[in-house]
Amino acid sequence: MLFYYLSSFFFFYFFIFLFLISLLYMYNDMIFFFEWMIMLLNSVEIMMYIYLDWMSLMFMSVVLLISSMIMIYSSEYMSHDNYINRFFYLVYLFIISMLLMIMSPNMISILLGWDGLGLISYCLVIYYNNYSSYNSGMLTVLMNRLGDVMIIMSISFMFINGSWNFMNYNYMYMIMLLMLMIACFTKSAQLPFSSWLPAAMAAPTPVSSLVHSSTLVTAGVYLLIRFNYIMFKNFFLMNFIMLIGLITMMMAGLSANFEFDLKKIIAFSTLSQLGLMMMIYSMNNYILTFFHLIIHALFKSLMFMCSGIIIHTMNNYQDIRYMGNLKFILPMTSMMLFISNLCLCGMPFFSGFYSKDQILEYMFIYNFSNIMYFYLLISTMLTLMYSFRLIYYLMNMNFNFMSNFMIKDYKFMNMPMMLLMLMSIFFGMFMNWIMFNNVEYIFLMFFEKVLVLLMCFISLFIVKKLFYMNLNLKFIYFLKFYLGKMWFLMNLNKLMIIFPLNLGLFMSLLFDKGWSEYFLKKMFVLKMLNLSWLNLIMNNYLMFLLLMLSNLFLMILLF
Repeated sequence: MLFYYLSSFFFFYFFIFLFLISLLYMYNDMIFFFEWMIMLLNSVEIMMYIYLDWMSLMFMSVVLLISSMIMIYSSEYMSHDNYINRFFYLVYLFIISMLLMIMSPNMISILLGWDGLGLISYCLVIYYNNYSSYNSGMLTVLMNRLGDVMIIMSISFMFINGSWNFMNYNYMYMIMLLMLMIACFTKSAQLPFSSWLPAAMAAPTPVSSLVHSSTLVTAGVYLLIRFNYIMFKNFFLMNFIMLIGLITMMMAGLSANFEFDLKKIIAFSTLSQLGLMMMIYSMNNYILTFFHLIIHALFKSLMFMCSGIIIHTMNNYQDIRYMGNLKFILPMTSMMLFISNLCLCGMPFFSGFYSKDQILEYMFIYNFSNIMYFYLLISTMLTLMYSFRLIYYLMNMNFNFMSNFMIKDYKFMNMPMMLLMLMSIFFGMFMNWIMFNNVEYIFLMFFEKVLVLLMCFISLFIVKKLFYMNLNLKFIYFLKFYLGKMWFLMNLNKLMIIFPLNLGLFMSLLFDKGWSEYFLKKMFVLKMLNLSWLNLIMNNYLMFLLLMLSNLFLMILLF
């Protein structure tokens, strides 16, 4: 346990240090570029680069803050586990991989962190060693492997152009940008690569809080932010990212409204917010994307930690239909969950309000079609609906678990959550003052200004009516099956994962162990055997000739 406490103190200290340094860098508009030569062989240089600006420092500080809180939380949550030291080392390696990816301007070192994230997340998803975890882990690692392959291919294309540092580029070929976009889509679970994110909930809850809120899933968005000045030049890709983000946001919101697994509901809400980040990124506003990314990381990790306490106390049951009246049984945890849910909804003057309200207002002044506006408003309403639905199930429904139960708040687990709760309330206002302290550039009519608040009340009214109506139509059952099965994307995985793997096996058998084996390797061996006979004859002939010449030379000397 000492490892957890020490690492938590260590991470929290570095969070304060990096946060203050990031404010200094932002104020002075500073960039620090560090270059370290690992090896020099003739003219080939192998270099290690570190690129620090206010954005990377801020993101690292947020990751370290959440990691610090998770370490304290895990010390009690995982105290019953037989392999608690293994869990600690895996989480620690995961954090190191994330920090390496954040501070790297070089595609090789980015790949080290990127691959480290994928591999260690697989180890964490299969941590509980059962069939469900194994299937979820395989889905996660194979889906992320597509993105890794795209990164490796983009590295080879960059090698042709002469540099792996993305700062040296002011233009890239379309194929390279497409590869980077697909890599970011797989890591950030955009459509059609979304199915691994709900499946990855098989991991322990502290892992879900760390991995699926602030680090792994936001790595793709962060990489796109890093390539912003190259991506923004390609209008086709920007429109494509906007469309994919909007569809992901809407489908995830629909799925969350028909899901009963507590952790999967929160996973779908993460997916919805990632779609929102992609959408605002496609409108050339990467600073606002980053602003929402760090605030979302804080309140989403708090939501996962609250769900972890609820699941922990309810003997690992995750179905929200068993839960109810938790405001009397778990008052502290319920309060924190309610606050994080209000942040997710964008309730005025919470942290989530400052990013979500600004995003929606920025979208209102953006010039795209009315259908996109309509889908955007529907997606926002769905976000509010699943948030209110979750609160209704957990707080107001009857407690349907057991007649005799011993459920109480865990004070030690609630301690780190208190800090995240305060950050979820005040951090957005603080960062809004710092990052957007400039002249107002969004001008809206009064109706557009109050439209977001109007949607809050409409969605609350719809949720309440749907609960009291209690519809039992066959169509509703089909919808639950369709949306609960992740829009049948599990079946599409065969096209994206199994078929390419089988194709690779077939090509290996056909060429590596087939034609090439027969025509190249075996023919080469046969030729060598033929040459060996010729070599033997030639050697014998040369030896005979040398003997004759030496005899002739001796005879000349004698006579």
